[in-house]
Amino acid sequence: MQVMIPLGKIATVEPVTMKESPPEKYVHVVTVDSHDFWFMGFVSYDKAVHNLVEAVSQHGVATAGGK
Repeated sequence: MQVMIPLGKIATVEPVTMKESPPEKYVHVVTVDSHDFWFMGFVSYDKAVHNLVEAVSQHGVATAGGK
């Protein structure tokens, strides 16, 4: 299943690690209209989180700078 959320609609990105054995890793995304999305099963979790946080951050800076 594929989900596409425009960067401008993302309010927060939160990496979550459950302290289980083995640890389960999720990415919690909340949109500006308060919808929650939980993603899991990344091939490279750390890289995915880094790229997602960076993209959302850069989009916010670009949007704020463009106004």
